[in-house]
Amino acid sequence: MNDVSQIERQLYILSLLSDSKKGYTVDELHKNLDMVGIDVSKKTVERDIDFISAGSFFVMEEKRGKSTYYVANKFGIENITFTASELISLHFIKELLKSYSMLDIGNTARHLIDRIINNLPQLDKAYIETLSELLKVRESYIGLEKHLNEEIVSIVRKGIELNKRLLVRYHSFNSDETTERQFDPYIIEIYEGCYHLVGYCHLRNSIRDLRISRIQDAQLLDESFQRPKKFYENYRKGRFGKLAGEEQIKLVLKFRGEGARYVKEYESAKADLLVEEQDGSILFQKTTTMTPEIIKWVLSFGSDVIVLEPEKLREEVVDGVRRMMERYVE
Repeated sequence: MNDVSQIERQLYILSLLSDSKKGYTVDELHKNLDMVGIDVSKKTVERDIDFISAGSFFVMEEKRGKSTYYVANKFGIENITFTASELISLHFIKELLKSYSMLDIGNTARHLIDRIINNLPQLDKAYIETLSELLKVRESYIGLEKHLNEEIVSIVRKGIELNKRLLVRYHSFNSDETTERQFDPYIIEIYEGCYHLVGYCHLRNSIRDLRISRIQDAQLLDESFQRPKKFYENYRKGRFGKLAGEEQIKLVLKFRGEGARYVKEYESAKADLLVEEQDGSILFQKTTTMTPEIIKWVLSFGSDVIVLEPEKLREEVVDGVRRMMERYVE
């Protein structure tokens, strides 16, 4: 029997009902659960439906011939008035979502906002049209998802929802190689407009970040896994930007001149500790893991930064500068 909690099972049933216009019978729900490896009795499915119906989600029964179908209620927004501040926020959300229109959920969210705006009174719609000329939201720099396989995205989401291990074939950008690996999918993270799957990789025996568009094939396995508590919060602490490495380091940098001003203004959130010294320089400290991302970031400041710790990073920065000089004097 697959180790799926009661609440996870009931949420899966609710998602099935919400996505269907005609609804499901108990037999059909039982069959769908069995297809994804959730081995429970029909009685259990009936109890789950009773529980969902008694809660705030509301599930209707419809008699069709000799069969009983269960259908999730659809909710609408009617007779809701918005303040000027809320109308401005609607416009802001719509503009902000342009950056994510390449993602399925981003595109759906834009259509959702359009539906809300289209159902507003004419005066409110006219006000939002005026805002489009007065309030501009600059689109975030994001990478465009290419060749995103919707079936793979669906399998990944099921793995996360059901705590089921995946077998994936993945092409790595860094090594330019394709490997097959078992992977415990913990979360999907949207980073710079792209889907990333973060979880435990059994091939590398560590936490890994896989860009979903680089997953060439994915299958649900029978094995279950337990997601660590507060995984994402701890994961974020252990990385510098997008990437998380295996070797933990204490990063200590000293910024001067324009570099110090820039870090104080725009990059202070990256630091665990930021100290402004009397000469105007900035001492930057962070406990993180070693990744190529850190090296590129440090090199981008040129002579405005000095690496104090760790020694290994100092050596890699010096080596990077040397190789750049060699390219220019060739």
